[in-house]
Amino acid sequence: MTQPFRIVDLGDRRVLETGGRAYPTRYSARVIRLLVDRKGAHRAPLYFDFKDTRGPLFLGPLFAYLRTRGARGLRVLEVGCSFGHMTEYLAEQPEAAVISTFDTDAAFVELTRAKVEELDLGAVREVRHLDQAATCRLPWADGAFDLVVAVGIVEHLPVRHRRRQVDEWYRVLAPGGHIAVLDTPNRWFPLETHSVGLPLVQWLPAPLAWRYARAGRPARYGAVGFAEFVADGTGWRNATLGECRPGPGAAAVVDVTEEAGYGLAFFRATARSRTRRAVLPAFGAVATLLRAVGRPPSLALPYLNLLFRKTP
Repeated sequence: MTQPFRIVDLGDRRVLETGGRAYPTRYSARVIRLLVDRKGAHRAPLYFDFKDTRGPLFLGPLFAYLRTRGARGLRVLEVGCSFGHMTEYLAEQPEAAVISTFDTDAAFVELTRAKVEELDLGAVREVRHLDQAATCRLPWADGAFDLVVAVGIVEHLPVRHRRRQVDEWYRVLAPGGHIAVLDTPNRWFPLETHSVGLPLVQWLPAPLAWRYARAGRPARYGAVGFAEFVADGTGWRNATLGECRPGPGAAAVVDVTEEAGYGLAFFRATARSRTRRAVLPAFGAVATLLRAVGRPPSLALPYLNLLFRKTP
């Protein structure tokens, strides 16, 4: 049953009233309604501040790094526009000259198109709706973009053609260009913190993982059928570092993750909770061991925040 809601227009802002609470936002009533249709009234307010919170958090270090390298006039591809919050943030960056984005979710595409129109995001050239097959062969030429951004995407790609989809990102990236694969839960970190929230669940075969989720998280998964649990777009399997890099025979890249302030540096910089700050020395020790054996320190982290540069 859809939770009741009301939108109040106060001129310079709107207020979504639902569940006995009021949530102010700068977005239009049209955008709010589209978001409520897609996510429900109880979840819609979570998205209102994403441009101002997730944008600077995940993309701030990227553009700071690119500025030090004299970047300008960038052709940008955003993989998975979702609510369009990263699209907004990208459009505000003076280095981003032309932005293309797409999603497999038609409702999110409609939402982002509405925001591009209403917020006058002039740098955004196109917001495309692509089906899963189309994302295995993107409708852009080789080397069409100087920057590719994928935030919270890889773990949601269907495993059966994840490799082809990610390799397409590298195909459309120009030599010397950068690709940022951010906010991606690391499959090899023992505690799954992205979806199910149970230790080791992402390492299990799907039938066992489903039973484990139903037993360990009955309030959330007790009524979830197996088909729903393994459906395309579910993120409980997480992703590996190898799945975020180009596949064998694809483009060669240089890992500039730590140089740009991501990886372990990002994990340290964003440690807010007492628990995370307490375990920082342990993560640092494991990362040091990984470096000593020639492995990326990101392998030790619960989330992968990676930046690669494509070689000429």
